[in-house]
Amino acid sequence: MIAKSLAGAFVGSLLITSALTPVRAADVTNERLLNPQREPQNWLHNHGNYQGYRYSLLKEINTDTVKNLKPVFTVALGGFQSGGRYAHGNLEATPLVEDGIMYVPDGWGSVYAIDLTAGNKGVIRWKMDPGIDRAWAGDVACCGVNNRGVALWKDKVISIALDGRMFAINKATGEVAWERKIADPAIGETLTMAPLIIRDLAIVGPAGGEFGIRGFIEATDLNTGKAAWRTYTIPGAGEPGNETWKDGKERWKHGGASVWETATYDPETDTFYQGIGNAGPDWDIEYRPGDNKWAASVLAVSPNDGKIKWGFQYTPQDPYDFDEISEHPIIDAKVNGEDRKLLVHAARNGFFYTLDRINGSFIAGKQYVNELNWTPGLDPKTGLPLNYNPNADIQIYNEGSHGTRAKPQSGRLCPSHFGGKNWQPSAFNPALNLIYVSSVEGCNAIDTVEQKDFHDQGGTVNPRDRFTGGGFKLVDRLYGALKAIDPITGETKVNFRLDYPAYSGVLATAGNLVFLGQPDGSFTAYDGRTLKELWSFNTGTGINAPPISYAVNGKQYIAVLAGSRQSPFVMQGAPELKYTSTASMLYVFGL
Repeated sequence: MIAKSLAGAFVGSLLITSALTPVRAADVTNERLLNPQREPQNWLHNHGNYQGYRYSLLKEINTDTVKNLKPVFTVALGGFQSGGRYAHGNLEATPLVEDGIMYVPDGWGSVYAIDLTAGNKGVIRWKMDPGIDRAWAGDVACCGVNNRGVALWKDKVISIALDGRMFAINKATGEVAWERKIADPAIGETLTMAPLIIRDLAIVGPAGGEFGIRGFIEATDLNTGKAAWRTYTIPGAGEPGNETWKDGKERWKHGGASVWETATYDPETDTFYQGIGNAGPDWDIEYRPGDNKWAASVLAVSPNDGKIKWGFQYTPQDPYDFDEISEHPIIDAKVNGEDRKLLVHAARNGFFYTLDRINGSFIAGKQYVNELNWTPGLDPKTGLPLNYNPNADIQIYNEGSHGTRAKPQSGRLCPSHFGGKNWQPSAFNPALNLIYVSSVEGCNAIDTVEQKDFHDQGGTVNPRDRFTGGGFKLVDRLYGALKAIDPITGETKVNFRLDYPAYSGVLATAGNLVFLGQPDGSFTAYDGRTLKELWSFNTGTGINAPPISYAVNGKQYIAVLAGSRQSPFVMQGAPELKYTSTASMLYVFGL
């Protein structure tokens, strides 16, 4: 199913045995970023490669040997301060590894360079602390104090901080070459996403949809440390799509559509694909009549100038808070005998989508969550929900699945508003042609509250005030699942139930293994074909971060960050985790 050129690159790289030995540190060039398969010992991208696979070509650790996997060393990271409501940041970052050195941030954005070359220990060579005013920035971190990773460019580490700054850090010394302000917590904007590097640009955007920001994507010229372009994710007056905000009061200026997960990139067409978050306010849709583009969408964007090539909106008007910020893997495959260039996405709304990545046209969509009740399905031609009404200013999807001003109390919403898959990234094994998705299963309910206007529109809401138009409540204990999905048809091939909602991303390997962490501290390896559990270790603290694999001196390792504040919705449904302690640890496993 996978194009021969792509599969050949992966298979061919397995023959490069010399690549398993660290070499002299060199600049991370555009050529290296375009060809990470030539360096299977390293992990140079947030998603492993530009295409979003999170797939390691290393296979010393495999279905036969994984039973011998054991902890090799741990490294304690910072991110703590005494007392206060922000004593720690959540660990959600993907570590990067280049030639035996790991670059990883803690939850508060302090960046560490950890020397891994000894094999049996990790030695911190430097630490860069951005010195964030934690209370000021943390007060507008909607859903936790998070940092999802760094990027590599030439001789620099490119990082972000919650308070809206980007940094270029010398790889060798940890010294800051420059910093610049991109997002502004004074108006509810924060930065949480790992930058996407394309040539000499670093691309990020702000979180803050729950505080009435207007989302944007921005590129920084890494040679100058200055802005290259900014593209707003909500079209302005006179721009195509602005007409889908039909309130007549310019409420699009506070309409959300934020971004907070790293995009994927297609070098062949020079296009990156950015998932876009929820509209604001989240749940009072009568405040924002119309489809509200481009919230709950994916945008195909030119990295040169930020121009939008096309957009696809998954849930028009989105009354559920179904952000679609998560990754959009890039796959070449045959569909009905025809070679197609695809973009696939396990959406928060509970459907798995296959799109044409050249023009954004819908190819296929299939429910992947266990229970879904907000729509009876997708239109096979357009991919829009079957109960979407193109002539209505207010979308009433299945009656009772969301509230209105007339009936604020909703019934059960399935999947819950946390989504079938939230930010946690999937992984794709091209040899098995399977995408592995860690999901949140179960239902909850939404209550609608009439949203008041922002002060600049004659209302009482100020920047940094919550701007959600309601709230949610649990009706069931949520659980999780690990699913193996055919990326072309969206068919779920294997569905493995988990005790807890899965909020850790997935790693797939050429050893036909799948690795996943859970809120109870379990870190588990599964058979890539059957999802049979083959090995597990409990770290004693919750895992929210995605794992990676790397090699030093020819030996393969698995690494993951462990220790996060437990999500309130997990704790409400799992009282047995009440006393789970927060930590800030790097765990490394080997044979």
